[in-house]
Amino acid sequence: MSTWATGYQGKVEPMLPCEGQEVLCLTANRFSPPAAIIHAPDAWAYRADFGSGTGQNSALDAALTAAGAVFPSMPESSEAEVVAYFEEYGERLPELVFAAVGAYWL
Repeated sequence: MSTWATGYQGKVEPMLPCEGQEVLCLTANRFSPPAAIIHAPDAWAYRADFGSGTGQNSALDAALTAAGAVFPSMPESSEAEVVAYFEEYGERLPELVFAAVGAYWL
């Protein structure tokens, strides 16, 4: 578990990165869902649940999508598509997210 992610509750000034720094925190929260990604590439931090992107169209979002770690959602996809994708890849979601973040950092 990450203390930074669990302590971060919105824009908390002392927890934001300094200029030129980037913070990327993953917390699987296996016993207290949801699992989360918090990405602070600048003076703002963006949060996403595992299975979605941050919504910032960033290089991190591209890496998550390329790794299959961004699951389809409604209304963009049908309920049947969402359920089928989750049933096929849901168990591997943490693996997909961590692989995507590894690719992003390289």
